[in-house]
Amino acid sequence: MLTMFHSNPARIVNGNLLVDRKFHLGMLQNVRHIKTPIVSVHPQGQENEPIFDGVDLPYDQLGYGILTVQLDSRGRVLPSELSRMEGQIAVSRLVYGDSMGSPALCRKAKVPYVMILEYDLKTQVTVTASQVKSPLRKAVRAVRCAATYAATQVNDMRHAHSLHCNGYPIYDESRFFNQNRLLYLDSRMSADLLIDAAALRERCSARIGRPLRLLYSGRYEALKGATHAVRVALECMKLGLEFEMHCYGQGSQKGEMQVLAAQSRGNAKIVIHDVIPYPELAAQARTFDVFVCCHIQADPSCSYLESFGAGLPIVGFANRMWKRLSQESGVGFVAPMERPDLVARDVQKLAVDQQVLASMSEKALEFASAHLFERESLRRIDALNTAMNSLS
Repeated sequence: MLTMFHSNPARIVNGNLLVDRKFHLGMLQNVRHIKTPIVSVHPQGQENEPIFDGVDLPYDQLGYGILTVQLDSRGRVLPSELSRMEGQIAVSRLVYGDSMGSPALCRKAKVPYVMILEYDLKTQVTVTASQVKSPLRKAVRAVRCAATYAATQVNDMRHAHSLHCNGYPIYDESRFFNQNRLLYLDSRMSADLLIDAAALRERCSARIGRPLRLLYSGRYEALKGATHAVRVALECMKLGLEFEMHCYGQGSQKGEMQVLAAQSRGNAKIVIHDVIPYPELAAQARTFDVFVCCHIQADPSCSYLESFGAGLPIVGFANRMWKRLSQESGVGFVAPMERPDLVARDVQKLAVDQQVLASMSEKALEFASAHLFERESLRRIDALNTAMNSLS
């Protein structure tokens, strides 16, 4: 038995599983290539809690099991649920994932575990401090976050069988605690969703004489730089660029984004859309020219590779993930944090130099092709199979 711990919420209602599409596609890969029963453990989703790009699936046709556990208002597992988690861990040969305090339970049960890591310490501090406005409360939260990291996560990493690191920042940081690491780049970009190379060349050729098409997609939240992305477009308008920008997503900043978008005029057009299913978004992305990405946090966002898969160079802030990815891929431009005016200058470079735009678009597709969802998933699966075989 392989037990997986995931932090994304799930609900089972009237015999159907409600969960996000990306998770389900990943699980189908696991079921195909891991020859042992798999159960995935999740926080119980609430009825009023939206599931981003969700799917509704018959539970008896999944091919894998789901265990949902109740959390309290602070995101901690209810004491009454711990026995269910402990029981699931006890029948496992290996546990994959580290949410909901599972590493400590694994050590107690003497069951080996593999951690899935995304946020390095700096990113965790950024996330927790962003949730309050008072400088004093930000400082307190930052200190608490660092203390918890040192007392809990470092210990969990040191005792893990191995670490699967999503993105460059956490891969680099975790080397101090466990040498058995795997670097991967997560996304939903599968081979069937890549833009065709000929279609990309045709799009780049047709770019001359029409407005530049800018795209932002993702959560409409501060950490994702959603309003900053719209401000980049407004700065492009000040530069006299002809463009249209479309944003697709959902979140608390939608209203503010709409207010900003209403300032566009003349040959500048900004439209704020609701979220759409990922396959539809992938198809839409292939009609754009540039992705605007102003993430404040150095998260290993799917948006990077998914944009590359549509042949889109990225312009954005110099968070540690995008800065490193731009260097590794040779694609896009990196501007100082919280400087949408300088990001707009980078957009202008692509708008006025067709050769640079076409070259970066082709490099983006090349990099995405080398890091497809299928390939990255199989690398993780191969590592899991190797780990399980070593434990036989």
